[in-house]
Formats: sequence, structure tokens, C-alpha cells
Amino acid sequence: FKWDIGSTFPNQSNTPFTWDDVALIVEIAEVARMYADTDLQDDAIQNFIKDDPEKKKKLIKLICKVQGKTYKETKEIDKVKINIKDVKLLIKEALGINVTIL
Repeated sequence: FKWDIGSTFPNQSNTPFTWDDVALIVEIAEVARMYADTDLQDDAIQNFIKDDPEKKKKLIKLICKVQGKTYKETKEIDKVKINIKDVKLLIKEALGINVTIL
């Protein structure tokens, strides 16, 4: 990952992500990688964020950003489920890499 190569978004010259965003994305990518050969990826992601509502909220905001959705806090974050497909999309869009996660 090189910060100075510009954005992975074609209509932006700079990345819309902060270093804190990237650190969280790398952290969640590592969780997904550790469980890549199992059916427990979604559970591992939920366990990773269950005790830290701020981390979950930030992850939801990032997923919304890469999906082109507007984030509005209209429901409690504990009702939102984050799955491996969301994480793969986030990694691809934010870091500019494709991740093979079974």
C-alpha cells in the first residue's frame, strides 16, 4: 500500500481515507485472513467488533463510503451485521488490492 499513489477512486486525486481508516481496514483484513479457510469468517468479524462500538461504527461508515451510500445513524449499530463480502469490498476499494478469501 503506497499512500502517495493517489486514490483508488477514479474521480478523486487523493485518497478519501485517513491513516486511522487504513489501520482499521488492515486490522479487519488480518482477522478475515486468519479465518480464510473456515466458515467462521463472519463470526470472527462480529467478535472483532462486538466489544468496541466506536470501531464498529467506523467500520460501517467506511463500508458505506466504498459502497457509495450515505451513512446516517438511524438504527443502533448493534443491529447492523458486517459480513465478509463487505470487508472484501472495503479492502479492495480502500487499499486497491484484491483479496482472495474463501
